[in-house]
Amino acid sequence: MYFINPFRALRPTKENVSSVAVASTDHLGEDGKKEHLKKNPWSYLNVFDAGDDLKSKEQFKLMKEKSIIKKESDTSFYIYKISDQNHEQVGVIGTAKLSAYDNLHIRGHEEIFLERAQKRLKQMDNLNAQIGPIYTIYPDNKDLDELLKSETSSDPIYSFKAMDKCKHEMWILNEEHKIKQICDLFNSINRIYIADGHHRMEALSKLSEFKKHKNPKHTGEELYNYFMVAIFPQSQVRLLDYNRLIKDLYGYSPKDFIKEVKKKFKVEKQSISFKPNKPQTFGMYLDKQWYSLELKEPPEENLFHIINLDINLLHYYLLEPILGIGDPRYDNRIDFLAGFHGLKTIEKKVNSKQAEVGFALFATQTQNVISFADKKLNMPPKSTWFDPKPLDGLVAYEFE
Repeated sequence: MYFINPFRALRPTKENVSSVAVASTDHLGEDGKKEHLKKNPWSYLNVFDAGDDLKSKEQFKLMKEKSIIKKESDTSFYIYKISDQNHEQVGVIGTAKLSAYDNLHIRGHEEIFLERAQKRLKQMDNLNAQIGPIYTIYPDNKDLDELLKSETSSDPIYSFKAMDKCKHEMWILNEEHKIKQICDLFNSINRIYIADGHHRMEALSKLSEFKKHKNPKHTGEELYNYFMVAIFPQSQVRLLDYNRLIKDLYGYSPKDFIKEVKKKFKVEKQSISFKPNKPQTFGMYLDKQWYSLELKEPPEENLFHIINLDINLLHYYLLEPILGIGDPRYDNRIDFLAGFHGLKTIEKKVNSKQAEVGFALFATQTQNVISFADKKLNMPPKSTWFDPKPLDGLVAYEFE
């Protein structure tokens, strides 16, 4: 087998795709989610949020029985284009062997929340399928980029706008010589990086081991030894900021808190909202006022594990020593806000007292992601928000 392989996807019929496939529910909010579920009875959200495992399994089975979703007859790659008015990215959906993750041909960069990984494991085991791909990046390869781009000159099998306000288009590639060309190109690249999906990745690894132990005739080539990936070129992916909200000031008054912050940071009031435009600067919203923060001194050189990543710097110099924030995976005093929500949402959360202070960060760069992964280091959770993301349910991968 190759590093990246074609497969037979389970996918919606053309007339159902826009109501079946779903974007991250961060785009909906609770009210929007309820409205979406009412209007789209065949949405995968009705599988994920069915209420219990049996109902989820029955809903998934019903979607297949009613031919809302169908299994592909041919082994194929799926060319996937996501675009909005400012951005477009073209990649390929295929499968990779889980052993490639263990031997670092597939590299991750982010710490995970174990409870979320367990939830993903339970969901995939219940459905015996992976509903959404792991979003990954490949180092730019001109030949592969041109091949994928050429495939998008014909009419797509899907073209629709999803709840994330992006256009999603897909083409099926099942010609044998083109499949081999893509396989060979990925073999020459020989590594990809996880952008989004670390919890699914952990869950898939554990699920594969679980199935292996249950199967006395295990060969290593069963479908559960593979997983589905959506792979986009490094130069095309877009990273947004991932901001922080803190629920209290750890006993400080706003005035005393700012005094503490000034010991390590230059603090300046801003007349408008402040979005950092360079590394090692931060926006802070407190008591209906925006401030810019910048470290007074360069980060300590011996803090090799920090590597000047803004999220780490904010944590090491402010969140932990001043506000007492511990491990962000488990400290319930910290919340995370994806950059597409905008700075107005930080203001809204703080003004409504859902948080006492909000921090706007400069977006982590793609090269940081790759550098951390290459060095086998982990970023803190919620370090990166890749936008746009592949939809769940556009293609699914069954383990049998």
